[in-house]
Amino acid sequence: MIAVEFILRNQIMIGMLGALFLFVSLRQRRKLFWLLMPCSAAAAVAFSALVPIPMPFNFLAYFAAIALVVALCFKGGWKQVLFSTTCAYCVQHMTSKIVYLLLMFWAQFQYGYVTCNIELLSLALLLLANALVCIPIYCIWTRRVIRSGALKFDNFKTIIYTAVFILCAVFLCFLAECALDAGSPFFAAGYICLNALCALFAWMVLMMNFTNSRGEFLTEEKRTLEQLLKKDKQQYETARQNMERINIHYHDIKKRRVLAMDPEEARRLDEELKKIQRLYYTGNEVVDITLSEKAALCAEEGIQFICSVDGSRLNMIKPYQIYSLLGNAVDNAVESLRAVDDADKKVIRLDIFGRGNMSVIRVENYLASEPKKVDGMPVTTKPDKENHGFGLKSIKSIAEEYGGMIRIGTEDHQFTLVVAIPNGPQKK
Repeated sequence: MIAVEFILRNQIMIGMLGALFLFVSLRQRRKLFWLLMPCSAAAAVAFSALVPIPMPFNFLAYFAAIALVVALCFKGGWKQVLFSTTCAYCVQHMTSKIVYLLLMFWAQFQYGYVTCNIELLSLALLLLANALVCIPIYCIWTRRVIRSGALKFDNFKTIIYTAVFILCAVFLCFLAECALDAGSPFFAAGYICLNALCALFAWMVLMMNFTNSRGEFLTEEKRTLEQLLKKDKQQYETARQNMERINIHYHDIKKRRVLAMDPEEARRLDEELKKIQRLYYTGNEVVDITLSEKAALCAEEGIQFICSVDGSRLNMIKPYQIYSLLGNAVDNAVESLRAVDDADKKVIRLDIFGRGNMSVIRVENYLASEPKKVDGMPVTTKPDKENHGFGLKSIKSIAEEYGGMIRIGTEDHQFTLVVAIPNGPQKK
């Protein structure tokens, strides 16, 4: 019972510390985190339990204490500190208000009929309220966004505003509760409405912070995809110029071969022609260039590269986008097969064909292990997730630009990427 009383007396600080882990990324933890975190958390709880600060000023002190815990234990700067602390305070405020509402309903409808330990009931309701609030937040937000790394924000002012809003709300809620007349017949209704409004306001503040960071997350992702596409465009121009030089060299050698009289020189020129001749004639020069480049990469990696390609099916796509789309698809397959030891399974199959009014690109390769997925898309296994894992997103972005779609299958250790794009006028 002593432990229960201690938790209830210090529920604000304990609740904020627990909620804090919904809004920080362990990827951003500082050195000695596993020593700093328990020590700073214990110091914060001791501060709450031992330092007598009159209400409602203790709310401000607790906010500052949690901000200090975040600053000591995590990297990311003061934006991250203010964001995490504000969101943790919102969650704690919501859960406490939900508990007060449930206790008021209990007092109104069950108190005269059921005898129970009110402290144990309060603790049980506190745990229930935390589950009801924290689990949805984890599933729809933390699991997808926070765990990916450092957050970026649209507007730092919004973070400041939300912190001020929640602190003002806590102060006003306390003053409003003190103003309620316990002897009034409308006390219960007023108390319930006040706490419900406070919980709703905390949720709205939390959503403002989510929107602030989520919006920048999407903007940053779009910006990254645009930069990668620009880089692919530059690489395509380089590859095209290299192919032109090779073609010039090829025709020069052919002329020399026709004029060659010495058998040894003719044999040498024949061997050189075999090395530099074009391997692919698909009906689309960009596809030819891309396949030649990726075939060389596969040869270096000991991977069989099998193609059945009608390049003319992609004539409606801009050249550098073809290079990016096919290049990313094959590069992802090569990356997957690097983890495969069996040479017979190191095979990439690429098909480009028409079906109805659609042009279809299909890439298949073996998978050593089933990949993790977020929003239906496999995520990179590389440690530096901020700079990797954009290949499939880039493919999806290009397909959608032309009204197309992608489908990904990962069954029986077989990865299949299908890109379907409606036929249309050729892009220049």
